[in-house]
Amino acid sequence: MSLRTRVGSVRVRITLLATVVVAVALVIGSIALLALGRNALLRSQSGAAAQRADAVAALAVNGALPNPLPSLDAPRLTLVQVVDEDGNVVAASQQLAGRAPVADPDQRHRRVVHRIDGLSDGPWLAELAHVTVGGKPMTVIVVTSIAEYAHSAELLRRSLLVTVPILVLLVALVVWLVVGRALRPVEAMRAEVENITGHKLDRRVPAPRSTDEVARLANTLNDMLDRLQVSSDAQRRFVADASHELRTPIANIRMAVEVASAHPDRADWSAVAEDVLHQDARMQRLTDDLLMLARADAAPQIRNDRPVDIAQLVEAEVRRPVPDDRTLTVAGTRDAAQPITVLGDADQLGRMLTNLVDNALRHATHDVTIDYRLTVEPGGDQDAERTVEISVSDDGPGIPVADREVIFDPFVRLDQHRARDQGGTGLGLSIVHRVVLAHGGTIRVADSERGATFVVTLPASPTGPPRFPG
Repeated sequence: MSLRTRVGSVRVRITLLATVVVAVALVIGSIALLALGRNALLRSQSGAAAQRADAVAALAVNGALPNPLPSLDAPRLTLVQVVDEDGNVVAASQQLAGRAPVADPDQRHRRVVHRIDGLSDGPWLAELAHVTVGGKPMTVIVVTSIAEYAHSAELLRRSLLVTVPILVLLVALVVWLVVGRALRPVEAMRAEVENITGHKLDRRVPAPRSTDEVARLANTLNDMLDRLQVSSDAQRRFVADASHELRTPIANIRMAVEVASAHPDRADWSAVAEDVLHQDARMQRLTDDLLMLARADAAPQIRNDRPVDIAQLVEAEVRRPVPDDRTLTVAGTRDAAQPITVLGDADQLGRMLTNLVDNALRHATHDVTIDYRLTVEPGGDQDAERTVEISVSDDGPGIPVADREVIFDPFVRLDQHRARDQGGTGLGLSIVHRVVLAHGGTIRVADSERGATFVVTLPASPTGPPRFPG
């Protein structure tokens, strides 16, 4: 596997994404923790400026403060500066003697002074309070050492600098292992699918025992492989059957020509020509049927979407020539002024009806009957679902219930004992089935007292009011 492929893998991308998200979250959290700790520190140390200022004001004698100021009673080192209205320091603790104000007397909030020359106990918290000494307003700057707390904050900052990268690396490692474990079945499926070819469709991907998305993916892939195997097997059978069907007329033509050529002076060339034309016509019918099935599989949708009058299709079938020992009739009468129509392709629907009639004439003893009617849902109104029902019946031997589904598969014959010239190609009902499905309909073999009855149900054309046959 190349470096580019490894970097672009799902495992690497998820690990990087999770690591970046956690790293950003930890950095933001660390910054917020440090800020909150600093604010909590300042709040805990502030608020004593007014009390310290009052204590300093109480030291005034005859309106004057001692300079330097005595040390205040405080738990931590606390220094004081007293500044007059002109900004001059009038009194200060001994450590601040002779120094300028460490903070601006006009500031309203506390501030942190990180460095005061000559003093090593910083940083310092500077707070201001206003008092009156000797009748004059003064500003008392109280400076408290927060070195102990600052050291604790620095330890926290250094700890975060060490722990945050360790946590990020730990998260990256955990995500890498977890994602790798989660994707292990996917990799196993990929490797198995990579080895599956058109000749090895019996293999299946390993499905984990869990019920998560990976297991559902494996089950979906196996279902797809099942369908592909069924389709591949059907295709192989179809090709084998088509080859066999084509081989028969080709062999007959070749045999007839070879026999006639071996004895040209005794051959009946008219009979040979008739036999060759008969076999050629059979091959043409077979190739036309195969072409139509291939088109139906490639583009199962109907090519036209126009109203087709069912009565006209039935009349065209009734006018066709039939064997002398067969009769083809239409059941009942219809009102020509009120046609029964469906939306679809007239050529395909005509081919469907022709194939049904051919099948019925081939198996009938004497009679073949065509019937069609428009049906509406009971109690339905103008918007009720309307369907056209077309039935073709014969008085032949009928179709066993167990065979009523398989007869629509290509090259299926229930009369294999008969000659192929009499039994058809075995593609007619397959074409009927595909045409009906393409028009949104259904086909079934109905129960009947004698013979076989094929019933086709198609959606009726939505144009015009519902009309019932007479």
